[in-house]
Amino acid sequence: MKRSSLALPTPFAALLALALAGAPAARAEDVDTSNHPDTVRVGLSPYSIGVGAGAFSSLNSELGEASEAFLKLSLVQSLQFGDHLLMGVDVDWFAPGGNWGGDMTVSYLLGTAAVKPFIGAGAGFHYFDKPGEEFGQGLGPSVVAHVGLVLDVMDEMQMRIRVPFHFVGNETQDRLVGLDMAVTLGSPLRTKRVKKLVY
Repeated sequence: MKRSSLALPTPFAALLALALAGAPAARAEDVDTSNHPDTVRVGLSPYSIGVGAGAFSSLNSELGEASEAFLKLSLVQSLQFGDHLLMGVDVDWFAPGGNWGGDMTVSYLLGTAAVKPFIGAGAGFHYFDKPGEEFGQGLGPSVVAHVGLVLDVMDEMQMRIRVPFHFVGNETQDRLVGLDMAVTLGSPLRTKRVKKLVY
């Protein structure tokens, strides 16, 4: 029985042998690393927007007469500067009742990994509608102090978890503390600085 074999045409085989014989062997010392920087750091788009929700307890008796606990819904925007500074604007609504307000905050991120603890503070205005009060009595400037975490869920998605303390400088000096969470979205290249190979 004849055995089948794969044979290259003679002219092609001759050309291939000539090319292999003339090609210089690749050696590690021949690689010029000065022409190939290891990595570069690329700054990505820092803006994001999203929604949040949380649960809060009133800390003063006057606000407690309206409700001992509040559900907070928020529209959240953030803008990151560099690796550690995060500025944000939260527009809030507290239920039950027509309680609303907003704060502009500045936070310092304590790390650059996928999970970033932060501390921060902010200021704004809030209104709480309490029984027997006129509109102006429930409205006042507000300050907030918070601690929390920012988690990089995906390149275009982050989750913010924080514990804020709110103080409102209205007639009854309303105070609240609680826990809120927010999910923010941006462009696919938004969340962080990355190392990228250059070829």
